[in-house]
Amino acid sequence: MLINKESQIKNLKENQELLEGKIKFLQDTCKRAGAQIKKLESELKEATAWKEDEVENLKLRDGSPWKTLND
Repeated sequence: MLINKESQIKNLKENQELLEGKIKFLQDTCKRAGAQIKKLESELKEATAWKEDEVENLKLRDGSPWKTLND
């Protein structure tokens, strides 16, 4: 019976180590994904601002505002 309990303890410790490794992997993956999302959000914000500036510049060069779907 003592051998069985020692074996169970050993197996539990091994499982704990495996689970801790998986937790670390998932945390690292989530951190990388979060950083990538922030980067993409920033790029989208810059691209949107650039687009709005370009549309405004085209309106000014043309001399008349563009017609919208509501016009």
